[in-house]
Parts: sequence; structure tokens; C-alpha cells
Amino acid sequence: MSTAKPRTRTSAAEVRSALLRAGRTILERDGEAGLTVRAVAAEAQVAPMGVYNHFDGRDGLLDALVTDGFVEFGRAIAATDDDPVVRLTNSGRAYRAFAIANPVIYRLMFSAQCAPEPGVALDAFAVLVDVVRYGQVAGVIMAGDPADLAMQVWSAVHGAVGLELASTHPPQIDAAAGYEKVLAFVARGLSPHPG
Repeated sequence: MSTAKPRTRTSAAEVRSALLRAGRTILERDGEAGLTVRAVAAEAQVAPMGVYNHFDGRDGLLDALVTDGFVEFGRAIAATDDDPVVRLTNSGRAYRAFAIANPVIYRLMFSAQCAPEPGVALDAFAVLVDVVRYGQVAGVIMAGDPADLAMQVWSAVHGAVGLELASTHPPQIDAAAGYEKVLAFVARGLSPHPG
């Protein structure tokens, strides 16, 4: 007589995590067009109804993936170097590295088609505000509203990364070297004594 193992039910948290991992894999491998309820369910090895139960369908899953992207992004750009200029520069480098490593989720994070949890997206921005504030306290970043200055930094690096990801920069320009120049330009522009 064979003894069958009792079936254990997978917890809701495990199913949700599996669906998120599967969705992220599909996004980065197949692009947004490949992200279907059936594809995610198959990748996660769960029934398609799981996507509806946990995320209310594809759009809800996409919003959750973008929210998770902002969490990961915030952690990535949170440089902790003691030198405030190095901290700012390394945060900027991490910004580019995240975008290049995760181009699909990065594009979706900053698109109007997704609705990440607002607090999570703001937390990622707050990381950059803290980097700016750290430089202000050290006297290497000009006085002013740190959120306003962080928005200027974000705009500059986002623009440079966007051009690189879209391959719209002039062909004779090395994107990596150009990005380093953008970071140096930002640091000079934020200096309390530019010039």
C-alpha cells in the first residue's frame, strides 16, 4: 500500500511572490507585450485565476511590478559614501546601472500607463533628496530646497539615461563616458561656488 503525501497548500504570500517573480522575468525577457495572464501563470506554475485573485488581472500585476521596481530602485540609488560628492556621483551611477539592467521595468516606472503605490514612488525620490541634503549639510551642495534640487538632479540623469536607452544620442558619443560628464556637470551645478 502506497502512502500518499498529504497535499500542502501554497500560502497566498508564496503565490503572490511567485507571480511577481514570473511577471518580472517575462517583462525583462519578452517585453511588455509578453506579459499576459496566461504567460505569468504558466511561468509561476499556478492557475491563471491566481493573477486575478492576487492582482485583479494584468493591469494590477503591472502596477505591483512597477511598485516593486520603485522599491528596488530606491535601494539601488541609496549611496552611503562618507564623501558627499562621491555619494551623489555613486547614486547617479546606480541610477544608470538600474535602468540599464532593468530597461522595461524602468520605462514603465516612469510611464503614465502604470499606477505604482504613490508612497513607494515618493520614497525612491526621498532617497535622492537625502543625498542632496547630506551634501548641503557638508557644505558642498548649495543652499535651497533639497527636494527642488533633487528634482533638478533627477531630471538631468533621467534625461541622459532616457537618451541612452532609446539609442537617440549621437553615434560618436560614448554613452557611458557622456553620462560621467553629466554627473560631473550636475555636481558642479549644485556646488555653492560653481565655476
